[in-house]
Amino acid sequence: MKAIKLHDPIPALNPIGSISVLGATPLSGDPQAALLMLYGEPQDAFTCGLFSATQGSFSMTYPFTEQATVLEGEVELTVESTGITTRYQPGDTWFAEQGTTVLWKVLTPRFVKCYLANVEQR
Repeated sequence: MKAIKLHDPIPALNPIGSISVLGATPLSGDPQAALLMLYGEPQDAFTCGLFSATQGSFSMTYPFTEQATVLEGEVELTVESTGITTRYQPGDTWFAEQGTTVLWKVLTPRFVKCYLANVEQR
């Protein structure tokens, strides 16, 4: 069992470069991503891990269905199809279905989430 507690120090994440390496489109700033896999590998259908992004904005169509909880920082997510924007802070959680296009606006120098993702067969 791997425990991730909201107020514990966040483990070191591995830098992976521009958010664009994940298929996202940077819109402002130069958001950089980092990752720590807790279960599976990035190419697997079912994964769990920690993800971080630096300040800036980008658009991303979810390549998986995801449940995520914010551990550090603040982010505003806007669902493109509805225009609804929600701000998330530590402890807040969201669920996004595969194929949903979301505009991300990272409001703090670093944003970190813990996620559980599943690529659905369609």
